[in-house]
Amino acid sequence: MLTGLLAALLIILIQKSFIKNKINDLSILTLFIWLSFSLVRWTYANNLLENTMTVFVLLSAFFILTSFKRSRVLMLFISGIFLFFAFLSKGFPALFIWSIIFFYWLVYKEISFIRVIIDTFLLILFTVLPLIVISQLSEDATESLLRYFNKQVVGSIESVKTVNSRLYIIEAMLNEMIIPFIVVVALIIFAKIKRIKISIDKQDIKNSLFFFLISLSGILPIMISMKQRSFYILPALPFLAISISYLIKNIIDTFPGIIKFFNNKFWIPLSYGLFGISIVMIFVFSGKPGRDFDKLSDVYKITEEIPENEHVTICNKMNSDWSLHAYMQRYGKISLTVNDSNRYFISENHCLSDTSKSYKDVGLNLKKYTLYKRQNK
Repeated sequence: MLTGLLAALLIILIQKSFIKNKINDLSILTLFIWLSFSLVRWTYANNLLENTMTVFVLLSAFFILTSFKRSRVLMLFISGIFLFFAFLSKGFPALFIWSIIFFYWLVYKEISFIRVIIDTFLLILFTVLPLIVISQLSEDATESLLRYFNKQVVGSIESVKTVNSRLYIIEAMLNEMIIPFIVVVALIIFAKIKRIKISIDKQDIKNSLFFFLISLSGILPIMISMKQRSFYILPALPFLAISISYLIKNIIDTFPGIIKFFNNKFWIPLSYGLFGISIVMIFVFSGKPGRDFDKLSDVYKITEEIPENEHVTICNKMNSDWSLHAYMQRYGKISLTVNDSNRYFISENHCLSDTSKSYKDVGLNLKKYTLYKRQNK
């Protein structure tokens, strides 16, 4: 819920900071479109890692767009740091933000191509440099990054298959656009019936194209792998919503009633009211899982038994269970490893090796896992 509120606020900030001409505020319309995407409602209800990555991606994009106006290098540095955080959240899918500077040049021609090269290089440098630093300071961090690259990146390209077609992710994007598409078609038909001429603003078309290209850069690279999930496109959806809002603006400008509706002052107190309700709901539903019930039930019991900052052994086949790694860190600051020299051992489906007879079942009566403790430690 909190990441959803932050994402909504950042969408508004990005659009307000990117006004290329004197237009009505589109932020309310953009949020309506963004919330019409079924994936947005589902992912924020289920608290996926993409939610956190989206916040950092939007922060990075905001500072890139700000760099075109002032404090160029500083804004790119801040953007790179936030993009580094986005990478730590979910990996390579966050890096589509590197394309923004090129698309800005391509659509608006307001900066030189030399600046595109220099600024993109600086952005990449400021993103990668923190990775280099932490890999030099921590062997565990290096090992984790290499394991992610080999299993999640190389593995997903070479062997993992969750869909029958690489075009699945395009279909997912088109499915999200159904409601805005229906609205646009309905307004066009209504305008034709009323014989109202729809004027097209060239600047709005450019703005729409710019943000649409950004959203595509966050979606099309997913086609490289046959490991695809519809929620992978979540970080690109805010840019798609902004793109669509610029197109719809040209249509609703011909309907004074719609303009009056979106410019009505009641949106301000309503927004504050919804914000307050959302904050209350965060506390009300805090600690109440919407998925992984058995896994979380076990994690709660295990983290009560094991001290914080403990290294715990798991089976090899469990090492790619990233949600288990995340839950153990989140709720108990516990690191999971395949090293068999640790005091505790978590087993799934009795994967404990027969050679490890020095471990004894702790007896927590877990639903999914079994927790063992070494007898001589």
